[in-house]
Amino acid sequence: MKVSKRTEYGVRAIVQLARQWPRNYVQSKDLAQQERLPTKFLESILLALRRGGFLESKIGREGGYKLARAPKDIAVGEVVRRLEGRLSIREGKPADNLSPGELAVHLLNERLTRATEDVLEAMTLEQLVEYVNRMAGGQQEMYYI
Repeated sequence: MKVSKRTEYGVRAIVQLARQWPRNYVQSKDLAQQERLPTKFLESILLALRRGGFLESKIGREGGYKLARAPKDIAVGEVVRRLEGRLSIREGKPADNLSPGELAVHLLNERLTRATEDVLEAMTLEQLVEYVNRMAGGQQEMYYI
């Protein structure tokens, strides 16, 4: 299964925001720079995530975006569904009037789609960030006051 660039960029941005939870707001240009993403495209993605209730935004010099809920309360599947719509491993013909081989492939695609959805629903942003931090050697930016 391959997700769209919109979903890929949205997950990358929301993981950065989750890594910085519950600190200050982060501006879209800073998120774009951190993840090497096109700023204008990222802004439209962040707006969709805000409309979906995942982000809060604040206007002004100290403004930007931050998670609207704790990372432990956001399933990765929710974010992906908001950006991607219904997941499907592969678009196929309707299940009626298929040959036995086509029906077998259709059933496999359905099972793979359900399994993918189950995995994404079971994983929270907090768990994803923990995994990312372990894989990156725990190299997270530190902020001192």
